[in-house]
Amino acid sequence: MKNFIDIILERDDNKESIKKTYRTYSCVIIVKFQKRINRTQAIERIRAIKSVTVVESRSDDALETLNRKLKDYEYSNIELKFVTNKSAESQIDEILRNMVFSNEKTGHARVPGVIATKPKLETLKKLD
Repeated sequence: MKNFIDIILERDDNKESIKKTYRTYSCVIIVKFQKRINRTQAIERIRAIKSVTVVESRSDDALETLNRKLKDYEYSNIELKFVTNKSAESQIDEILRNMVFSNEKTGHARVPGVIATKPKLETLKKLD
């Protein structure tokens, strides 16, 4: 029969194996938002997507200049941090699909106000 200390050590070993299986990545993406939607609420919904851990909005002077000229849409750079045990590129594709499209199988609804997304793959980096 296992004692309490053995169970704790066993759990610590499991945590270590999980840490080795999942990797954390970061990537900047360009998101096209509808102007009539609250961008803060849309970013909160992006945070709710499976595997996304952090979403940070990034300022970009070129996009701000473009946004002043647009009437119905605005562009924004956001940095996604996410965990995955798959390839980072395939996980980014899945996250971006979840942002733009609904999936009735999984019960995932698209993020309201997000029209299109494009990853800047040159910014993809492994964090751990």
